[in-house]
Amino acid sequence: MKKKQPAYLQTLSKGIQVLEYLVEHKSVTVTNMAKSLKMQKSASYRFLNTFRLHGYVYQDNSNNYVLTDRINKLGNGIIPKIELHNIFVEILNSITEKFHAPADIISNLGMWNGTDITYLAQNNNSTYSQFAEGGHVPAYCSALGKAVLSQFSESELKQYMEKTVFEQFTPTTTSADRFLEEIAETKKRGYSIMNDELCVGLKGVGIPIIMDSSPVIYALSLTRTIFGDATKFYNDAVPLLREAEEEVLGFLELKIF
Repeated sequence: MKKKQPAYLQTLSKGIQVLEYLVEHKSVTVTNMAKSLKMQKSASYRFLNTFRLHGYVYQDNSNNYVLTDRINKLGNGIIPKIELHNIFVEILNSITEKFHAPADIISNLGMWNGTDITYLAQNNNSTYSQFAEGGHVPAYCSALGKAVLSQFSESELKQYMEKTVFEQFTPTTTSADRFLEEIAETKKRGYSIMNDELCVGLKGVGIPIIMDSSPVIYALSLTRTIFGDATKFYNDAVPLLREAEEEVLGFLELKIF
C-alpha cells in the first residue's frame, strides 16, 4: 500500500527558496536569481515583484532587487499600517499607468464606516480636494458606496435608507425614490456607476471587494472628469479594477486596517 504524499504547495516552496536566496545575497537581479534557482526569468520576475509589493525588497537605480528590513520586523510581529498604505497607493498608481489616463484620473480604495465611505488610499493624482484621502463621501451617490451597498441584504438597505438624508448635490444625484432600483442594477452588472452625482462632469466606476466569510466593507473605484458619455471609460476601467482587486484582497485579509 502506497503511503499518502504529504500536502505540499510547490509555488510556496519555491517562494521560500527565493526568500532564502534574498536573505543570503541581499541584492539580486532577475537574471541571476533565475539562473541560480533554475527557473524561468518570467517566474523570477513575478516572485521578486511580489516580494516588492509586500515590502520585502525594493528596486534601486540599477533595477537590482534589494532586501529591506521587513524580515526583521516580521520576526518581531510588526506589520506597520503605513507600509500597508504605501502598498495600496502603489497598486492604485499601477491602475492609472495601465489605463494610460490623463492627470485628472483618480483611483481609490474606500471603506464603509457604518454611515458613509472613508477614502483609505488614493493614487497621487487626486485633483478633487473635497474627495481626498482620509475624507468621507455619501455612499448612495458615490461609485465606492454603491459598490459596497450592492452587497447589502434587503433589511440592511432598508436600515440604511431610514437613517440617510438623500441630499441632492447635482440634478443627477441618486434620489431615495431611485436608490433601490440603482442598487439592483449595480448588483446585476457587478460594478457601480457614478454619473455626475457629486460634481457635474465627475464620472466614476467601482467594484466591491468580496472577502470570504466577511461582510463587504471595501471597494475600489476609478473616477475621471468627463463631460458627456462615459461608456468607454466604464468599460475600460472595470477589468483594471478587477485586476487590482486580486492584489488588494490579500493585504486586506491581514485585518490590520
